Amino acid sequence: MALVGLLFTIAAAVYYIPWIVKLISNWIYQYPYIMKLPGPKGLPLVGNVLELAGDGKTTNSSTAPLLFWLECAEKARAEGHSIFTMTALGRTMTFPLNGEMMKAICESPEQLMKGKDYDYLKAWVGEGILISVGDKWKERRKFFSPMFHFSMLEGYLDTFNKHARIFQQQLLKTEGNEIDMFMYVKRCSLDIIVETAMGCDFGIQTNPDHPYPHAIEVYTNFSQRYNTEPQMWVTAIWYLLYHREYKTALNQLHGLTNDIMNERMKRVQTGEVDLNAKKRPLIDHFFGLHEQGKMTLEEVHLEINATIFGGHDTTAATMSWVYWALATQPHFQQQCYEEAYAIFGDSDRDCTHDDLKALEFTERFIRETMRIFAPVPLIERELVSDFKMGEYVIPKGTEIFLNAFLLHHNPEAFPDPWKFDPDRFLIENVSKRHPYDYVPFCAGHRSCLGQKFAMQEMKILTSWVLRKMSLHSDRNLLDNGYATDVVLKPTLGSLMTVKRRVHPE
Repeated sequence: MALVGLLFTIAAAVYYIPWIVKLISNWIYQYPYIMKLPGPKGLPLVGNVLELAGDGKTTNSSTAPLLFWLECAEKARAEGHSIFTMTALGRTMTFPLNGEMMKAICESPEQLMKGKDYDYLKAWVGEGILISVGDKWKERRKFFSPMFHFSMLEGYLDTFNKHARIFQQQLLKTEGNEIDMFMYVKRCSLDIIVETAMGCDFGIQTNPDHPYPHAIEVYTNFSQRYNTEPQMWVTAIWYLLYHREYKTALNQLHGLTNDIMNERMKRVQTGEVDLNAKKRPLIDHFFGLHEQGKMTLEEVHLEINATIFGGHDTTAATMSWVYWALATQPHFQQQCYEEAYAIFGDSDRDCTHDDLKALEFTERFIRETMRIFAPVPLIERELVSDFKMGEYVIPKGTEIFLNAFLLHHNPEAFPDPWKFDPDRFLIENVSKRHPYDYVPFCAGHRSCLGQKFAMQEMKILTSWVLRKMSLHSDRNLLDNGYATDVVLKPTLGSLMTVKRRVHPE
C-alpha cells in the first residue's frame, strides 16, 4: 500500500509539473508589477487564497470573495486608487473601481479574451459567442445581432406574456405559504428562453420535474465547484467521485438540444416552418445561416446551448432580487403597482410594446435593483499583453475582473450606495455619471446583446405579478447575503409570501 501511495504521489507530481512551472514563471514575470499596484499582497504564490476561502463558519468560498473584494475596494478608494490587484495560486486579478478604468478595458479592441474560469462552459456551449475572440467572435456577434433588432423583439412579446400568465397563476396557487421566488422565476425564465431560442415549449413551470432544469443545475454546480475545490483537479478523484453525475447531466443537455434540432429540421424540410418568417425563434435564424453555408449544425447546436445558458439564469437571478426588493419595500411596491394599475386596470390583457414604454417607474426600480444586486457580479478578461489603465501598468496574463457589484457601490458615482433609490435612473441623474459607472449587462465591445430582450421580459414579469398580487416579507432589503456563483444569488433565498389583490372599485 505504501508503494502504491508513493507511485500515486509521483504520478500526480509529474502530471502537475507543467502547471507548477507555468505558475512559477508567471509569478516571476508579474511580481515586479504587482508590487507597484495597490491591493492586498498576500503570501508568495499562494496569495490571498485564505481570504477567498472564508472561515467555514460565517463565510465560505461562495460568500467570502465578494465581502473580501468590497473590503479591498473600500481601502483602495480611501487611499485614492481606482483599481486594486490581488493574487491567488499564481493567478493575478485586477479590479477596476470606477467608470474610467472600466472603459479602458471594455473599449480595448485587443483585450477581448475571456478569463480562465470560462473554460468550464466549453463542454456545453463550445467556443462560440460567449468565449471566442478575434474574427470568430466578430462573425458570431454579427450572426446574433439581427435576432435582437427592434422588430424581432416585438415578436417575442407573445411568448413573454404567455409564460408570464402561467407564472402568475403558479404563484397565486401558493397564496399564504412562504415560497422561494427564485425557483419559480427560474422555471419561468427557462420556459421563455427555450421557446424563443428553440421554438418549443417544455412546460417547465407546470412540470417542475422536467429533466432539463435539473441537468442545467447539476452541470453548472459542478462547473462552478471545479473553480473553487482543488480536489476536483486531481484526475483520479474527479473520475472516482464526480465524473459520472457530471457526464450524465451534460449528455442530457446535449441530447435534448439534438432532439429539438432534429424535430425542427424535419418541420423545415416539410415546409411547416418558414425560416424567413417575421416571428421566428433563434434556431430558425441559425438554420438559415446553415443553409447558406455559414454555420455547421454542430455550431448551431452549441450556440443554442449558449443562448439557453446566457438567457435564463441571469434573468432569474435578477427577478428574484426584484421581487425581494418589492417584498421588503412596500412603499416602492405600491408605486410600481399604481403604475401598472393605471395602465392595465383590473384587466387580464397582454402587455404591449406601448405598455412597456409606459412602465417608467418600474424600469427605474428594476435598474436600481440591478445596481445594488448586480446579477452578474463578475466578468473576466485575460490580458494578452501588458496593459495601461490610467496611471497603472497591468502585466500580461493578469485577469481583469469586471466586478459590477464593486462598481455599482462606488460612492463617488452613487452617493450613499447602499440606499435604494430608483430616482438615480431619472434621465437628469444618469447624465451626470460616467457611462461605465453602471454596467449590469457589461459594456463596450462584449456588452450583452440581449439586454433589451431581458429588460422587456423583466418589466412584463414584474407587471403581471403586481397586477394580481402583493408580495410580503418580514425582512429588510439588506438582510440577505450574497453568494457569487455564476450569478449573484441570495444566501437566504428569495423568501416571501404572496397575497391576492383586491382592486379598488
